[in-house]
Amino acid sequence: MVNLNWKGKKDLKDLLNLKDLDVYPFQDKEFIFSPINENFDKNTEINHQKIKEKLEKFKSKESWENLLIWGENKLVMLSLLKNFSQKINLIYFDPPFATGGEFNFKIYIGERANSDNSQRWINKVAYSDTWKEGIDSYLNFMYERLLLMRELLTESGSIYVHLDWHVGDYIKIIMDEIFGVDNFRNEIIWYYPAASVQTKRFFVRSYDIILFYTKSDDYVFNDDSNIYMEYSDRVKKALKEDHKGIYYHRGGSHNGKKLSQKVYIKKKGVFPRDVWNDIPYVRANTIEYQGFSTQKPERLLKRIILASTNKNDIVADFFCGSGTTLIAAEKLGRRWIGCDSTKYAIQMTKKRLLDIYNGKDLTNWKEPYNKKAIPFKICSIGDSENEVFLLIEFLAKENQNKDLLNNLEKPNIEVEIHQQKKQIILEFTGYDVPFFELLSNDFKGKIQKWTDWIDYWAVDFDYQNDIFNPLWVSYKTPKDRKIKLAAGPYEYDEVKTYKIRIMAVDILGIETAHTYEMNIN
Repeated sequence: MVNLNWKGKKDLKDLLNLKDLDVYPFQDKEFIFSPINENFDKNTEINHQKIKEKLEKFKSKESWENLLIWGENKLVMLSLLKNFSQKINLIYFDPPFATGGEFNFKIYIGERANSDNSQRWINKVAYSDTWKEGIDSYLNFMYERLLLMRELLTESGSIYVHLDWHVGDYIKIIMDEIFGVDNFRNEIIWYYPAASVQTKRFFVRSYDIILFYTKSDDYVFNDDSNIYMEYSDRVKKALKEDHKGIYYHRGGSHNGKKLSQKVYIKKKGVFPRDVWNDIPYVRANTIEYQGFSTQKPERLLKRIILASTNKNDIVADFFCGSGTTLIAAEKLGRRWIGCDSTKYAIQMTKKRLLDIYNGKDLTNWKEPYNKKAIPFKICSIGDSENEVFLLIEFLAKENQNKDLLNNLEKPNIEVEIHQQKKQIILEFTGYDVPFFELLSNDFKGKIQKWTDWIDYWAVDFDYQNDIFNPLWVSYKTPKDRKIKLAAGPYEYDEVKTYKIRIMAVDILGIETAHTYEMNIN
């Protein structure tokens, strides 16, 4: 077998000992358990007793909580090895492609603007795909992570690695080494129309590759009609239907005489080839669009998940980005683990999960999904409390120094609490940003009122000093820019003092939380 060598390549035996290193514990941050969402729930009045009963019922029946983890994926995977070694059924891996470029996401600001219905937004870097030490550092990065992924996969598990022409050939050789040449199944071509490529210097590049490997020869692979590709237009025109079903005429001849017979079909399509030209990339006018430049379509993950997992299997994505893999796994009845190193990606994924009801049903794309996400937990790795809460590039250039960044004050939430006996309503009345004048002029000019800042806010009406459990949420999406400013009414069942915790996340990704004590009498 051919092996690939590069500067700094570690010995495979040394890498296998990574799981013996000290690992960082996960810090539980939020437990999202079916909070009231006024865009979905018909009855928005919240009863404390009913919520307690619902939560107790869930905990008595369920031992699994889906996991959304903020942290560097190598450290996350090392920490997962203790409880998830050989337990993950499918990994979808969409890493940087070593392009040398930067990839952006859109920060939307405010509601729809003025009479032209245009949207206020700015572009910010989601991640930089540059490698200071060149291809050697990239290959080390990939080598370590692919090895950890193999350790996490079940013996019947599969991994799909999404790449393009930049490094696909290198990674193929590395995967042959780690997973074995005999466990290579497909190089899938995902062909999509080129958007607006301006070149006459070479042929237009219009596809990605997806390397499909399994951990062993005994792996899950399903003949599921929901993964089938449509018939060609020629075949579709030839199809007819009678009382027995859909059929086509099969021709032939015998003794010089033309014959024709009806052939009835059971499945509406053909089993997928390794060239997928039936799944378009995510366009800005679609409901699943999140403004994330490398976002993958849900239907791409649908085919992968249905082919290589069964119901309740665990699907993982350690570069979850805008959260597509987790959304698709959720809709298809799979358990999931996702992580990303940026808080923007975690926030975007959280909102997508809260808003999942508003998306399309993956097994019937013409219908809405119309279900809430099952409970999931948001964790971070290590101590995230001392993280700098603002990225330096949001400041004006003359203010971009680390000393200033480390001494910024967090924004302040202004809330009014209205109480009537055992029932309360919270009203979000203001949001003060003390470092506003230090921000770039381009950004400041797009803020017209204080509500433009708010991307998400949530209320835990019975905060227990450990993990934030939002019982009511409101948030903005790229398609729906309105946000509710009143939470409740919420009715308590006991006379005592409660803690109410309010969390707000603004458009810069800054998380601010305040806790209030409330006497119910």
